[in-house]
Amino acid sequence: MFNWLKSFRDDESGNMAIELVLVVPILTWVLLSTFVYFDVFRAEASTKRAALTVADMISREQNALDLNFLQGARTLLQTLTFADAEPDVRVTFYTFNRNLPDEYEVVWSRNIDMGPNLTNANLASLNAAGRLPSLGDNGRAFLVETRTNYSAPFSIGIGPFTGGPDLGDLTFDTFTIMQPRFVTQICWDQADPTPDIC
Repeated sequence: MFNWLKSFRDDESGNMAIELVLVVPILTWVLLSTFVYFDVFRAEASTKRAALTVADMISREQNALDLNFLQGARTLLQTLTFADAEPDVRVTFYTFNRNLPDEYEVVWSRNIDMGPNLTNANLASLNAAGRLPSLGDNGRAFLVETRTNYSAPFSIGIGPFTGGPDLGDLTFDTFTIMQPRFVTQICWDQADPTPDIC
């Protein structure tokens, strides 16, 4: 009996297979984790570049914007970010006037699936948080906000260990402010015979 236990203890014929069974899942998890992390950073960078592209496109526009333009901007965002779900977008054109109570005043704000349009109170809150750049008196600028959903190709299950998200589903929000390049203000095209909002 003791001889059999001793020979079993000293037998090393299956060590490679056991080590392989133990190591392969860890190596697979590390490989998938690396892929997911790089994919998250790629998606985030693509989202920021796409939002900047849309803002730059709006800054060069000399005609009044309308809902078709906003829908096209959303389609462009989706194409540039490779997002499965349609991204949300909100554009707000505003002015700065130090003689007004809130200083920042919304001229127009329109969105697609981004919730309510921004108001003067929202701009005052953003200004108090230091998120709006300084403008000269009667200065004009516009804010482009986007929200893009991201679904990781693999769930790597690290959320419980890091206390953060599991990198399964994330939302990337962008906040881009620009000034018009070729015109003093960008108008929103109202349906005829209502005049444009400028």
